[in-house]
Amino acid sequence: MFIEERCDLCGDCVFLCPYVDYDREQSIEQWRKLMEGETPEIVGQCVTCVACNQFCDKGANPFDLILKRQEETGVLNIPEQNTEVFRNLPDAPSQVIEGDADKPALSLCSVGDFVPGLFDGPLFAGMTVLKGGDYFCNMGWVHLGYETPVREGAQRVVDNLSATGATEIVFYHDDCYALLAAMVKDYGVEIPFRPVHIIEYLLDYVKEHGGEVTPLGMKVAYQQPCASRYTPWKDEQLDELFRLIGVERVEREYDRRYALCCGSPMVPRDREKANAIKKRNIDDAVEHGAQSMAYLCPLCVLNLRKRADAAGLENYHIIELVKKALGHGQ
Repeated sequence: MFIEERCDLCGDCVFLCPYVDYDREQSIEQWRKLMEGETPEIVGQCVTCVACNQFCDKGANPFDLILKRQEETGVLNIPEQNTEVFRNLPDAPSQVIEGDADKPALSLCSVGDFVPGLFDGPLFAGMTVLKGGDYFCNMGWVHLGYETPVREGAQRVVDNLSATGATEIVFYHDDCYALLAAMVKDYGVEIPFRPVHIIEYLLDYVKEHGGEVTPLGMKVAYQQPCASRYTPWKDEQLDELFRLIGVERVEREYDRRYALCCGSPMVPRDREKANAIKKRNIDDAVEHGAQSMAYLCPLCVLNLRKRADAAGLENYHIIELVKKALGHGQ
């Protein structure tokens, strides 16, 4: 939630945004208007990437106020067909594939089949797998300019996950982890299990099977999901994972604090802007010597892989990189 008393109107949240071009004075004016109850241009221009929450070193969470105003005004003008998809996802068929009780469960949300073959092989063998509408986290609503469905759906998701009896649940979807490791604290929802991010799980697995690793010797440009802004602490785990499997994360302009989104949130609103974001992202990866794009979010894979391939970059989900280093048929 936005914490007004922490905001000193420095303007960083707007000034540092990579999708707009306001000077410092204009940035402060945009934010002042927003805090006074107006709907300045920045609200409609927002890509919903959550970066401004990281740009604010006071911890005021400016994006949360932008999102609130987007929902109040409907300024993003999202087509009905897009909102209908998200309304129907919680009712999609669900499946529980029972595994060993002494292993953590694996939640795939509603995106587990987007990148085929990721979960085949020994890396996830014996885990109880949860997927479908019962485990849909609702976080995608943020990219449509809505926070209420996320908040109102949080307890349902937690209850469904808790019903499995798992004490630890690994979350493949970065959005799910953001909800359960960060956002539910604002919603007052108790979590009776330990949420584990897929990066943490992969890192632990690689450490336990270090003797099986063949370093890949690859240079990758990492595509950070927008939801990672809510849980930035796991970036250190990713760096360690890359080091252990012999992957160099190239230093580039659009990574870490200044990472660009994959462009998908803009597709329903402005395809030209979405394509411009994708081009900046891939061009930046090529210019800084990357051989491949490395992804965490499956939607980022779907949105960037064709453009990356056309630029001569290979595409790998981080799970595929780990399997490749371990010699698991990749």
